Amino acid sequence: MLDLKPLLLFCFLATLGPISAQTIVHQEDFATGLGSWSAISLSDDTDIWTAQNGEATCNGYGAADDEDWLISPPINLDLYQEEFLLFDYNDYYQGPNLELFYSSNYNGGGSAADLAAASWQALDLRLLDINSLSCFSTLFQRHPAISLDNISGSTVYFAFRYIGYASQSKSYKLDNIRILADYYAAIDGSQNCCALKSDLHQLIRQQNKIEYTSSDYDVWDAILHTDLRQNDAGNATIIWDVFTDFPNATGEYELDPCSDRDQGSCPGGEGNCYQREHSFPKSWWGGGTANTDSAYTDMHHILPSDGSLNGSKSNHPPGLVTLASRTGSNGFMVGESPSLPCGGNYFEPIDEYKGDYARMYFYMACRYQSDWASWQPLSSAGSCAMSSDPCTAFAPWLLQLLLNWHANDPVSNKELARNNAVYGIQGNRNPFIDHPEWIDQIWGDTLGNACSQMTLLSQEKLDFEAELLNNQMADISWQWQNLPPQTELQLFRSQNAMDWEFLGQFEAEDHYLDQHLGAKKTYYYQLKSDQTQSPIISLQTAEQLPLQIAPNPTQNELNIYWEMAQTGQARLYNLQGQLLVQESFSAKQWQLQLAQLPAGAYLLCIRQAEQEHHFKLLKI
Repeated sequence: MLDLKPLLLFCFLATLGPISAQTIVHQEDFATGLGSWSAISLSDDTDIWTAQNGEATCNGYGAADDEDWLISPPINLDLYQEEFLLFDYNDYYQGPNLELFYSSNYNGGGSAADLAAASWQALDLRLLDINSLSCFSTLFQRHPAISLDNISGSTVYFAFRYIGYASQSKSYKLDNIRILADYYAAIDGSQNCCALKSDLHQLIRQQNKIEYTSSDYDVWDAILHTDLRQNDAGNATIIWDVFTDFPNATGEYELDPCSDRDQGSCPGGEGNCYQREHSFPKSWWGGGTANTDSAYTDMHHILPSDGSLNGSKSNHPPGLVTLASRTGSNGFMVGESPSLPCGGNYFEPIDEYKGDYARMYFYMACRYQSDWASWQPLSSAGSCAMSSDPCTAFAPWLLQLLLNWHANDPVSNKELARNNAVYGIQGNRNPFIDHPEWIDQIWGDTLGNACSQMTLLSQEKLDFEAELLNNQMADISWQWQNLPPQTELQLFRSQNAMDWEFLGQFEAEDHYLDQHLGAKKTYYYQLKSDQTQSPIISLQTAEQLPLQIAPNPTQNELNIYWEMAQTGQARLYNLQGQLLVQESFSAKQWQLQLAQLPAGAYLLCIRQAEQEHHFKLLKI
């Protein structure tokens, strides 16, 4: 397992996100032995749970039959709400799966007799057979969060039981065991409209990003935790594809998690492969695929989907299809809907999954609220479906459709389990699965009871523009006709579309020169009065000092170019955090000599004054 902890000390401290507001009830990473956990062996003491390389491990392969328990310290669950147990794991060989129990009457004595005297209740595990899945990363996997809501007590113990046989036995490793609680404790559920949505945004934006495609843990791996199920016969594990699934009947295509991945050569036709579907089309936010673009790898809206039907879905908005051009085997449709305003095609999942899509769309509007106004849809469908107002997020026709789908298809057990799985991977939750009532509190309900403060009132012939004069100045101008006499407008600015700074009070036709803007930042502007508010407009400044490296991958020399001559330092680390090369520079362009280094991946840190830039470098 690659240890990236040393890199944090050198280069990544400034890039870490905010710490979640949830409570850490218990955490153990086995960095110093078994820590607060204890081991009890009921047979074959040679294979007892031990800590090795910062991991708890038990391996009875090839030895005598054995039974070994790894037991937590006492946990007081009466002090918290919404508790979840999470852990990382890995396995090797074949044999019985690990088991998990809890007890409220174990005395903590640590002997086999104490263990036998206590009552132990089983908790459901969703372990994957990592050793037998050929497409699975061999790194530690992230078990779905296990809800502890139904467990109470001031001294609750948790225990992993390992069973091994001489003839057949797995080897297990555990790490990062933690119990988290009070995820929504900071949310005032009595709020409505934008106030509630903004508070939820601040909570769920705290997300651990994974890679889209990587030799390490990536979206392909995550799907194996979030979207697998048993086939109807109960003899195989298949992809849970909502485009071809028959919830109340048999006959769906059985897509294999490994062999049916679309690796770029999937045959045409339904049922031949599955892809990674962005349920909220990526073209709607501008098609970003960079590592910094969390929406591109956010598992709360990425589903495994039949490759052929996903291609037909394309970037069309959801809708009620009346003239189908493509109908899947389970009733999924793509086609026209003349009553809807966007023209072109729409997609319509079957009724059992309409609410799933609605709650994914509401999640995206909440999670990416601070990005919404700056997203630039690359398709007319996205422009027609989205509102520039990050509060409402969706055009009125789509908002009404999503509210209907949400109301008519309540949260399912599939969604609850998937939310727990994504929580174990990303560390954030879809609040509209946990609290579906919050959708009506934010957006209004299907009876038309919308939040008045989210409606843009009295907008008539408004010209509102922001022009970048240079990287440090913007001209904000507007002309708002037909306002009531003597109306005065207030101009506000924000860097996240939530926290607003008052810039001044102006007339219906005026302009404002916003000076001293920061480089490579997005600014939002809005006009308000007692009775009116404008849409939010955005402006993005350019990077003042672009920094480039080439070629990457490289062989012996790396060219580094900075637009203006600067004095600074370049440092190259291996992936264990060991400093290999350190050079100072004072020129606009220079070279880093790498001939002495072996082929492999490295981390390059370039620092000048208070700025530090990081690059992943590959030497071939």
